[in-house]
Amino acid sequence: MTRDGKTVQVDIYGDGEGGWLLEVIDEYGNSSVWDDPFATDQGALDEVLKTISEEGIDSLIGSPSERLPMTVLNQSLSEAELVELDEFLGSEANEDTAMDVSTLEGFLTAIAIGPRMVPPSEWLPWVWDLEEGKAEADFENEAQASQTMSLILRLYNSVNTTFNTDPASFEPIFWRAIQWGAAEWSEGFITGFMFNEDAWSLLSIGQPTWFTPFFRLGTDEGIDLTKSGGDAERWMNEIEPSLVRIHAYWKEKRVNQPAALLSDDYHHRGRQKEFPQVVRGGPKIGRNEPCPCGSGKKFKKCCGANGAPPTVH
Repeated sequence: MTRDGKTVQVDIYGDGEGGWLLEVIDEYGNSSVWDDPFATDQGALDEVLKTISEEGIDSLIGSPSERLPMTVLNQSLSEAELVELDEFLGSEANEDTAMDVSTLEGFLTAIAIGPRMVPPSEWLPWVWDLEEGKAEADFENEAQASQTMSLILRLYNSVNTTFNTDPASFEPIFWRAIQWGAAEWSEGFITGFMFNEDAWSLLSIGQPTWFTPFFRLGTDEGIDLTKSGGDAERWMNEIEPSLVRIHAYWKEKRVNQPAALLSDDYHHRGRQKEFPQVVRGGPKIGRNEPCPCGSGKKFKKCCGANGAPPTVH
């Protein structure tokens, strides 16, 4: 969370007994932990918001120390860590339901820049189950679970920090390698609208050009138009400017309006939703399935391999 140009990291953990623990880490690595657990993760988040509102963010910031600065805690995942996370999500036990890393980053980006804070307990189930949010991750052991959760939360933190500090510098993962496609990224971004569908719907109606890149790359109808028009790179290039505009819009709304005014109930007003069907209906391409390009190779050995130029899958 950033207020008055100062940032703290808020961590909310399940205590294993149904309660939630709250920790705030300042820019110097100092940690403040609340003594008593909260009944819900939202209750813990509300406590932080209340503290910042009543006492100011400085009340959560200590003195410089020898500990690692928050810039290290929030550093982006390395190429090796991204591959590690992608391999877990794409493993045989998880690939039928889980997001891949590109979908995940798009999903987390929508959550990070959207109309309200969404606690991890709401969005994590959809990481493991893109279609229904019900399947659970299949971890081999506690160490793998801890490492995977750390990578996911660091990915979220790095996205959030970038938009809080320098939104124009954000670069989607699909520019790094072809296995992280722009179509999957856009699908993830659109999926992130689910937590505030009415708010996102109204914005897409009011500013349709901001959303065109995501719909052209992340929906069945849009992909068909993009393939027939041969203009995938154009829409890929439009994603970053659109993200900057959307982030600025919601940031201003969060600053100038109470949180309650950004809820779905406020935006719905009893009318029919006008949001289009945005998530692709076709099955996700498995790493071991035939590549859709028609080469006859497995996807991970063809268009899903490292080193090829970025494109729409």
